Amino acid sequence: MTISTKNPPKAPRYVINGLATSPGYALGRVHKVAAREVTIVEEDIPEERVNAELHLFQTTLDKTFKEITKIKEATLERVGANEARIFDSHLMILKDPMLTGSVLKIIKDKRKSLRWALHTTITGLITQFEQIKNEMMQERAMDLRDLYNRIFSILDDSAPVSATHLDEPVIYVGHELSPSLLMGIKPGEVLAFATDSGGRTSHTSILARAMQVPSVSGLRNISALAQEGALIIVDGTLGLVILNPNESDISEFRGKQDVYLQQQRELFTMRQLEPMTRDGKFITLHANIELPIEADKVQDYGATGIGLYRSEFLFFGHSLPSLEEQREAYNHILNELAPCPVTIRTLDAGGDKLVSEISVLNESNPFMGWRSIRVCLDRVDIFHEQLKALLTANEKGNLRILLPMISGLHELRQAKAHIRACQEELEQEGHKIPHVEVGIMIEVPAAVMQVEQLAKEADFFSIGTNDLIQFTLAVDRTNEMIADMFEPHHPAILNMIYMTVVAAHKEGIPVAVCGEMSADPFSILLLIGLGVDELSMTPWSIMEAKKIIRSINYEDVNEIALHALKLDDAESVNAYLHQRYAQSIADLGINSYVPTKKK
Repeated sequence: MTISTKNPPKAPRYVINGLATSPGYALGRVHKVAAREVTIVEEDIPEERVNAELHLFQTTLDKTFKEITKIKEATLERVGANEARIFDSHLMILKDPMLTGSVLKIIKDKRKSLRWALHTTITGLITQFEQIKNEMMQERAMDLRDLYNRIFSILDDSAPVSATHLDEPVIYVGHELSPSLLMGIKPGEVLAFATDSGGRTSHTSILARAMQVPSVSGLRNISALAQEGALIIVDGTLGLVILNPNESDISEFRGKQDVYLQQQRELFTMRQLEPMTRDGKFITLHANIELPIEADKVQDYGATGIGLYRSEFLFFGHSLPSLEEQREAYNHILNELAPCPVTIRTLDAGGDKLVSEISVLNESNPFMGWRSIRVCLDRVDIFHEQLKALLTANEKGNLRILLPMISGLHELRQAKAHIRACQEELEQEGHKIPHVEVGIMIEVPAAVMQVEQLAKEADFFSIGTNDLIQFTLAVDRTNEMIADMFEPHHPAILNMIYMTVVAAHKEGIPVAVCGEMSADPFSILLLIGLGVDELSMTPWSIMEAKKIIRSINYEDVNEIALHALKLDDAESVNAYLHQRYAQSIADLGINSYVPTKKK
């Protein structure tokens, strides 16, 4: 179906930057999704009505539980077990004494109606969660709002908020989109999502990626600016939307869309080709994943393994996953990719990745607080359970364990001692445990300063450029006021990467880069020139990286990288890289993947 690209007369054009949460491009009409309007009045009830209200409460809970269970089952069938776990928190809230006890007390003791009791209890909990400014608490607030709408739709015997049946696929725009709403969407009904709130780890973003629908979050006021039926472009690769685009915007979108679709088609004809430079230098290309279901398709993109599986996504539910739940998830990924290597990072909680039952709320400086390996070494019970799940899931022997935020030898030795203890315990129980390589994330400047010693005791390095840049440059990567200072090509960063490579190769161990740099074409050429052995990136970036690698000579990019190390500032490095590489990247036909300054 062809979508009309005519805008209403004098419709203002807006370009809004957000967070790229699911890749791809979409052009379509806005379909606004708003929370259902519920009118609640405070109602006193006579004593003889109390039992009827209590019975209605139990009936409503039962119906809501059954309805959410059906949604969970549909999610399990459609996109996978981990995405379905999102609805566990909804089911657990229904059983939470904090909710049920409060509602019962308001009805029995204060003689108020069920509707008033539910309204005051749930909205009060939402307010409490919203006042705690971290992503996990915002997710709990969103779960409660979703539950609120569902409960009142059952009370009112009306359908929950969902898409109107329209004549063409649309782009959903709203303040936030609930998981149950997304799971009610039929394939082909939606082109993209654009929301005011949310981040990469939000439920909407996780489900969007699993559904392979472009998504941009964190747009602040898109729901207020967008009018129903307005034309909108969603760029889920760069992370922006254009509302009421002009002809130039639409032309540029079509160019990017054509390249994106062309590269997807090329995937199946080129995926078996090796990522080798013209002069014979092989570069390993692995995929970063966050959900076990993603492992099913990474080889379709030409990946030869998993360079980073962020295991903390298993812990983002309402409760901690059991050993068996973890083992099942790890086993699925390891068996799906065997015999290719799979690098699984141990729990990296804290900072901006808060995990229920573990993370400390209201830390004054959470990025430098109780997080990552520090949590694991303190909470040995959780660490050992994860290690045992990993070791017993490694039936094919292709597991590599990656330890996050190692700042020195003491932490590495402690973590390895725990791994050995778990191995010995499992072997005493009769398990056969294959050899496992243990590597560390290089993401703390202290680790770089000790990199020669660490290289003697680690099996591999993986440079986490996101945190390394943040800690080295003292730039909070979530602070929009200083976003321009988050500079991957700062001379300090480049020299740290080079120091790491030199020390690792001296001890005969490989170096990977698994941060966002590994998916930027200019950075790819720079990293290869600095001697990095492996690049790990989002699956959809692998083909572009492979095309770049196959077009270059290693000797040439090495010479350019060594020259870049001598430059004084990031601006000079960027100008030099653009001078040397911009035309060759354009000639490869991947312009839409070259990050540019957002308009």
